[in-house]
Amino acid sequence: MGERDVDERRAVPRELRGLVEIQRFVSDAVRGLDDIPRDPALAGHAESLIVPSARGMTPPERLEVYREQFWLRHLANLDEDFPTLTWVVGGREAFRALTTGYLRACPPRTWDLQRLGADLPGYIARDPRWGSDPLARDAARLDWAFMEAFDAPDSPPFDARILASTPEDAWPSARIDLHASLRLLPLGHPVHDLRLALQRGAEVERPVVEATHVVVYRDPACFLRTMKIAPLAFELLETLRSGTPLGEACEAAAGASQSDPSEIGERLGGWFQQWTAEGWIRAVRFEA
Repeated sequence: MGERDVDERRAVPRELRGLVEIQRFVSDAVRGLDDIPRDPALAGHAESLIVPSARGMTPPERLEVYREQFWLRHLANLDEDFPTLTWVVGGREAFRALTTGYLRACPPRTWDLQRLGADLPGYIARDPRWGSDPLARDAARLDWAFMEAFDAPDSPPFDARILASTPEDAWPSARIDLHASLRLLPLGHPVHDLRLALQRGAEVERPVVEATHVVVYRDPACFLRTMKIAPLAFELLETLRSGTPLGEACEAAAGASQSDPSEIGERLGGWFQQWTAEGWIRAVRFEA
């Protein structure tokens, strides 16, 4: 027993230590890979802590029901949430092996299954087998962006008449609030096209390396979509999202992408029309 375990036992009142032991054992056993009734150590421990069911199930059998459901439910949930990554790693069997390791290393911390895959992109990057595959990292990030966009809060529709009624000299100080569902992904492959092709059941091949800037978002009709955008537009959106006023954001985006500032000026009107139509802009605020 380590120092941490000793400290935790000292912190728990004596009358509750039995409950803590049961909780710790059940948690570890349910998240384990071993069949509980067939493992003498696990079965014996279950017999000493858990009572049989009224219908005749032994303590190990009762606990095994929960262990099976833990893996069936969580693996199936991750299957559904990461379709692109599943294909990239070689199909469902390989993905199940990957996500089994993930759930062992990063067990769920909340009841919300929508958050189950939150740590999977980071786990992929650290995993010795897949961390060296940039396509797998891209696929994991894209799939998780869809989950975040789906679950993001909504906003009232933006009144596009503001764009036409605002004096030109007020725009440099404007701060642009973007919709909460917007996810900006700099990627090394066009994995958004791969995901769409997989959804349509098309024949697909491994994408070639290609720097790609993608926006994942929930449109005004509540459909999840992706759009590839120009690097300069991407830089501008990134800067606006941080709360930088529009004038400063344009200068920063031009500098980051080594572009002529006049290019942003020429294209800004068209971008704003598109972003408004897609529901990316939530509000425009002007300095008093």
